[in-house]
Amino acid sequence: MSLFKQLSIMLTLFLGIILASVMILNFKTATEFVQNQLYTDAKNTSHSLGLSLSKVADPDDTSTMDTMINAIFDSGYYELISLKDVDGKILYERKTDVVVSDVPSWFIGAVPVQSSTASSDIMMGWSRFGTLEVRGHAGNAYRQLYSTLIELVKTFLILGVIVFAFLYLLLSLSLKSLKRIGDQAKGIIKNQFIFEDKIPFTTEFRSVTVAMNAMVGKVKDIFEREDETLKRYHELLYKDAETKLYNRRYLVAKLPDYLQTDTLFSAGVYALFSFDELDRLKKELGYESYRSLLSTFSYSLNDEFSSDPYTLIARLNESDFFVVIPSKESSEIITRFEKVMTLLHQEIIRENESVEEYLVVGCSVGNYTENDTLKSLFSRADYSVTQAKLRQNFSIDVNVEGKDSLVLGREEWRNELLLSLEESRMLLAFQSVVNVHDGKTDVLHEEIFLRLLDKEGTIHSAGYFIPIATSLGLIDMLDRYMITQVLKYLKEQNQTTSMAVNLSGDFVKKYANIEWLKIQLALFSRTNRTQLWFEVSNSIALSELEAVQSLCKTVKHLGHRFGIDHFVLPESGALYLQAIDPDYVKSNAGYLQDMMLDSETGNTRESLNNLVKSLGISIVAIMIENSEQMEALKNLGITRFQGSFIAPVAMLK
Repeated sequence: MSLFKQLSIMLTLFLGIILASVMILNFKTATEFVQNQLYTDAKNTSHSLGLSLSKVADPDDTSTMDTMINAIFDSGYYELISLKDVDGKILYERKTDVVVSDVPSWFIGAVPVQSSTASSDIMMGWSRFGTLEVRGHAGNAYRQLYSTLIELVKTFLILGVIVFAFLYLLLSLSLKSLKRIGDQAKGIIKNQFIFEDKIPFTTEFRSVTVAMNAMVGKVKDIFEREDETLKRYHELLYKDAETKLYNRRYLVAKLPDYLQTDTLFSAGVYALFSFDELDRLKKELGYESYRSLLSTFSYSLNDEFSSDPYTLIARLNESDFFVVIPSKESSEIITRFEKVMTLLHQEIIRENESVEEYLVVGCSVGNYTENDTLKSLFSRADYSVTQAKLRQNFSIDVNVEGKDSLVLGREEWRNELLLSLEESRMLLAFQSVVNVHDGKTDVLHEEIFLRLLDKEGTIHSAGYFIPIATSLGLIDMLDRYMITQVLKYLKEQNQTTSMAVNLSGDFVKKYANIEWLKIQLALFSRTNRTQLWFEVSNSIALSELEAVQSLCKTVKHLGHRFGIDHFVLPESGALYLQAIDPDYVKSNAGYLQDMMLDSETGNTRESLNNLVKSLGISIVAIMIENSEQMEALKNLGITRFQGSFIAPVAMLK
């Protein structure tokens, strides 16, 4: 029971008892007063009437006395008027029964009114003629008391309403600060730093609020310092100092996420820009001219390609620059590479036309697929850029080797994908994610992937069709299909192992898809308690922050879990994790080793682990390919793993 309810009940009982006691005492006093007044009236009447009767007393003729008694009795205020002689014999008497029609019988029964009889002697000269007895009518007393009771009840009800309204207002104002303190505490649990500006007037609440503000400030400061430390380390580790582009180390850590994943990253375009004789340019024109050239080139790359979702631009070394653009075809964007080369050429001519005589620039453009490796991709790019330089300065060599997914036209692909859904040729595959702790290995969940069974009976991985499905606007349809099939499988197989579904950006940002997901999960939960895990890529979380934040709240509210796949700390820091509040993040094993281990000293870097744990987020290391990787990460405090060494991708039966 809440403190507000407890205080309300306690004060209500207290005030109720006080009001009831006061009302009872008032009514009791009123009853005594009425009863005394009834006797006083009877006594006054007996004396005044007795005195009047003494003047006309006549033993032989009492008619005048009878008339006077009748006149007084007929006023209606008396129950009994009796005239007796000295021997007690009744000479004349008038009386009536006590009948009160306008007072409830329960009141008459509950409030007994005793009518006392007053008497007065009737004198005739110096001798005693008789006795006059007068008893007041109790009906008038009952009417007066009942009227008094009604007025008391009305008055106390009005007072009660006023007092309780004031009490409610006072308690609400007093306890509102306590509720805000509770919200602060809950906010810390949810990694939200809430400062209370309204300091309560209650001394005890004031001190608690000040203490809570101080604690929130300290926790926020710790979080921000850890975040700032991570950002600085991330920049030192992965940023090129001259161009502020990513460096080769980042490309090597991040590119496997593009080459070995079942998402739209699995296929796309790469480009390698290479410069010869940059050292000579630096010597002959000076360092400023050299920096101006690099600055212009890096700016043109960013300006031309950074707007493309998930684009990766890196400087491999002093003279080579690499660009990766997922879910694109070289034929779509070759003109943009040509534009960059043209701008670079113009800048060189503007700076010093003679430089063109020795500075050679070439560009290699090609397609990559999930079947590529870092070694094969770099080898292909190096060979192609060499051919471009040999052919002509500032030329581009296009190499489409390794691209096999677009053997069909766009409309043919559309028909093929829609037909595969209709014919249920989209199959499910899975890969287990495990938790290794105290020598035990438990399956956390099984991540689900789509596979396409073509008409020839060949099964293709997602990298074969996901990029083209994305470009055709069919990717959210595939997501719906995958979710439907997973829910159907769980119901039919009665499986309790959790399954994880990776959602696309198109699915996340459409309100209709989220509403559809709510309905499907609500129907599923009626018959099955298996927990589902939903994921989005880190790039989607950054580009569609509000949509992902809303999706995470929806999924967690329905009793399921939410995570971010292919996590890499962005330049803005980890504040977006605080906003989304995921249950876990999945990150490349190589990236985690870079961020959590100082290779020069061999010491562990705790910033990432501390920051993520402070947000209540667990880390899953993915792309584990050997036991050495796994052991190294276990020494860094990572216990959750996914990769070919843990479990290969297998078809769901």
